[in-house]
Amino acid sequence: VREAVVSTQSTGFIKKAKSAGPRKDAGLDHVIISTKKNRKLEQHLVRKLPHPYKNRSTFEREMRQPIGPQWNSVKAFRNMIKPSETVLDGHVIEPITVPKGFDKVPRRTRAR
Repeated sequence: VREAVVSTQSTGFIKKAKSAGPRKDAGLDHVIISTKKNRKLEQHLVRKLPHPYKNRSTFEREMRQPIGPQWNSVKAFRNMIKPSETVLDGHVIEPITVPKGFDKVPRRTRAR
Protein backbone atom coordinates (compact mmCIF):
# COMPACT_ATOMS: atom_id res chain seq x y z
CA VAL A 1 0.00 0.00 0.00
CA ARG A 2 1.43 3.34 -1.04
CA GLU A 3 1.59 6.26 1.30
CA ALA A 4 1.88 9.75 -0.08
CA VAL A 5 4.20 12.20 1.65
CA VAL A 6 2.99 15.79 1.92
CA SER A 7 5.35 18.54 2.99
CA THR A 8 4.46 22.08 3.97
CA GLN A 9 7.18 24.70 3.64
CA SER A 10 5.66 27.21 6.07
CA THR A 11 5.64 24.89 9.12
CA GLY A 12 8.56 22.66 8.10
CA PHE A 13 7.09 19.25 9.04
CA ILE A 14 6.20 16.20 6.98
CA LYS A 15 2.80 14.59 7.26
CA LYS A 16 1.95 11.14 5.88
CA ALA A 17 -1.43 10.55 4.24
CA LYS A 18 -3.70 7.77 5.46
CA SER A 19 -3.17 4.44 3.75
CA ALA A 20 -5.87 3.14 1.43
CA GLY A 21 -6.07 -0.17 3.31
CA PRO A 22 -5.60 -3.66 1.91
CA ARG A 23 -6.70 -4.32 -1.67
CA LYS A 24 -9.75 -6.52 -2.31
CA ASP A 25 -7.67 -8.83 -4.48
CA ALA A 26 -4.74 -9.10 -2.04
CA GLY A 27 -5.33 -12.77 -1.15
CA LEU A 28 -6.40 -13.90 -4.64
CA ASP A 29 -3.82 -15.33 -7.02
CA HIS A 30 -4.05 -14.37 -10.69
CA VAL A 31 -6.86 -11.87 -10.02
CA ILE A 32 -6.85 -8.10 -10.43
CA ILE A 33 -9.97 -6.26 -9.26
CA SER A 34 -10.29 -2.83 -10.85
CA THR A 35 -11.59 -0.06 -8.60
CA LYS A 36 -11.97 2.49 -11.39
CA LYS A 37 -15.40 3.94 -12.16
CA ASN A 38 -16.89 2.97 -15.51
CA ARG A 39 -18.15 6.25 -16.98
CA LYS A 40 -19.95 4.52 -19.86
CA LEU A 41 -21.97 2.51 -17.33
CA GLU A 42 -22.99 5.59 -15.33
CA GLN A 43 -25.44 6.75 -18.01
CA HIS A 44 -27.45 3.53 -17.53
CA LEU A 45 -27.74 3.80 -13.74
CA VAL A 46 -31.07 4.78 -12.19
CA ARG A 47 -30.84 8.13 -10.41
CA LYS A 48 -34.38 8.30 -8.96
CA LEU A 49 -36.76 5.57 -7.89
CA PRO A 50 -39.32 4.82 -10.67
CA HIS A 51 -43.02 5.47 -10.05
CA PRO A 52 -44.64 2.24 -8.86
CA TYR A 53 -41.88 1.36 -6.38
CA LYS A 54 -42.00 2.55 -2.78
CA ASN A 55 -38.45 1.67 -1.72
CA ARG A 56 -35.11 0.67 -3.21
CA SER A 57 -35.15 -2.97 -2.11
CA THR A 58 -38.39 -3.81 -3.96
CA PHE A 59 -37.10 -2.13 -7.13
CA GLU A 60 -33.80 -4.03 -7.00
CA ARG A 61 -35.62 -7.33 -6.35
CA GLU A 62 -37.82 -6.78 -9.41
CA MET A 63 -34.81 -5.93 -11.59
CA ARG A 64 -33.01 -9.12 -10.54
CA GLN A 65 -35.93 -11.30 -11.63
CA PRO A 66 -35.41 -12.45 -15.25
CA ILE A 67 -38.39 -12.04 -17.59
CA GLY A 68 -37.58 -14.52 -20.37
CA PRO A 69 -39.50 -17.73 -21.06
CA GLN A 70 -36.37 -19.76 -20.30
CA TRP A 71 -36.65 -18.90 -16.58
CA ASN A 72 -40.45 -18.66 -16.15
CA SER A 73 -43.42 -20.74 -17.16
CA VAL A 74 -45.19 -19.75 -20.37
CA LYS A 75 -48.24 -18.48 -18.46
CA ALA A 76 -46.13 -16.37 -16.08
CA PHE A 77 -44.08 -15.02 -19.00
CA ARG A 78 -47.22 -13.92 -20.87
CA ASN A 79 -48.55 -12.17 -17.75
CA MET A 80 -45.25 -10.33 -17.29
CA ILE A 81 -45.14 -8.94 -20.84
CA LYS A 82 -48.88 -8.28 -21.20
CA PRO A 83 -49.65 -4.57 -21.74
CA SER A 84 -51.54 -2.83 -18.94
CA GLU A 85 -54.21 -1.49 -21.32
CA THR A 86 -55.52 -2.90 -24.59
CA VAL A 87 -57.48 -1.17 -27.34
CA LEU A 88 -59.60 -2.96 -29.92
CA ASP A 89 -58.78 -2.48 -33.60
CA GLY A 90 -60.42 0.58 -35.16
CA HIS A 91 -60.94 2.52 -31.91
CA VAL A 92 -59.57 6.06 -31.72
CA ILE A 93 -57.08 6.79 -28.94
CA GLU A 94 -57.56 10.32 -27.63
CA PRO A 95 -54.34 12.35 -27.25
CA ILE A 96 -53.05 13.19 -23.80
CA THR A 97 -54.08 16.66 -22.61
CA VAL A 98 -51.48 19.00 -21.16
CA PRO A 99 -52.21 19.88 -17.51
CA LYS A 100 -52.45 23.53 -16.45
CA GLY A 101 -49.13 25.12 -15.62
CA PHE A 102 -47.14 22.62 -17.65
CA ASP A 103 -46.34 25.20 -20.34
CA LYS A 104 -44.60 27.35 -17.72
CA VAL A 105 -41.87 24.74 -17.26
CA PRO A 106 -38.91 25.63 -19.51
CA ARG A 107 -38.17 23.00 -22.13
CA ARG A 108 -34.68 21.71 -22.67
CA THR A 109 -33.36 22.67 -26.09
CA ARG A 110 -30.66 20.89 -27.94
CA ALA A 111 -27.47 22.82 -28.60
CA ARG A 112 -26.83 23.29 -32.29
